[in-house]
Amino acid sequence: MDIVIRVFKNIFVAMAYFLLNSLRLAKIKKGTNTRIYYNVFVKEPQNISIGDNTFINNGCFLWGAPEGKIVIGNDVLFGPSVKLIASNHGTSRDDLIRKNPWYDGDIIIEDDVWIGANTVILKGVKIGKGSVIAAGAIVNKDVAPYTIVGGIPARKLKDRV
Repeated sequence: MDIVIRVFKNIFVAMAYFLLNSLRLAKIKKGTNTRIYYNVFVKEPQNISIGDNTFINNGCFLWGAPEGKIVIGNDVLFGPSVKLIASNHGTSRDDLIRKNPWYDGDIIIEDDVWIGANTVILKGVKIGKGSVIAAGAIVNKDVAPYTIVGGIPARKLKDRV
């Protein structure tokens, strides 16, 4: 009997999570023909806007912040499990880590950008028009337009021609 109760509890929790996340997804400002996969996690959806013809893939994570907006342009493609994090925790040794302040910053992704699977883009970053971010990159600095970057931390690999 204990197993039956656990199964029903897990089903209930999964359904509640899905419904609450669906409500958060509905609060995002998005353009026409933009598709967001059903299991994309969203935080602070009121601070997220997405242009036209953009696809946010399976398992992505859009972590907006109270003072950190996420602005995604038109014709942007996200690979699976991309993470945009518009906030970071302080690291001062004057206090416990958990008591350090949060620092928010905008993330701006311009038009015609392709972001590869498992990429992480951190606060304060602007990704220029036509750029490509290689899978698995961690982007902590701005990316110039029509540039292909990759690695940890991301660095320029070549220009897009």
